[in-house]
Amino acid sequence: MIDIDWKNWSNWTNLGVFQCFGFLDLPSKPGAYVVAASRPITRAVDIDNDGILTIGETDDLRRRIQIFADCAIAHGNEGHMAGWRYAFLRFQRHFPYSTLRIRWKITETKQEANELEGRMLLAYLANHLELPPLNYKFNWQALENDGYDLFDKLIGINSVNDSATLRLSS
Repeated sequence: MIDIDWKNWSNWTNLGVFQCFGFLDLPSKPGAYVVAASRPITRAVDIDNDGILTIGETDDLRRRIQIFADCAIAHGNEGHMAGWRYAFLRFQRHFPYSTLRIRWKITETKQEANELEGRMLLAYLANHLELPPLNYKFNWQALENDGYDLFDKLIGINSVNDSATLRLSS
């Protein structure tokens, strides 16, 4: 299992807290963000104890998280695919909006935010062999930068034909 390094990330905060204040407490800076449930989620492989629902990146954290919230609370709102999927798929039934939490990490540039999102998605994929439930596409940046055999290295397989037991390490 690859442990996610939460160093220099904000603390988990209830999404509704920010909504009450018009999201003004969120930074208007580039960064990566995570929206999560308040409980663990069973995945294809193992359990995601952080309850991650989506991992994203942006050039403006405040604006992007606000758009996520707008889409998540009103069925049919567009502008953030994960928020739209949350509403459309009725995630509210299993992960009530009032319990959603977020955390983020500020980066210097949008490119750095994109790279961080790619590393986070790759770690999640290596741990659970699937993307977070509200992510619908993979950020290929990490594999393009570090080579496509990086995934095999992350899961402890020396070659595609290796039938070794899945072994994740950081």
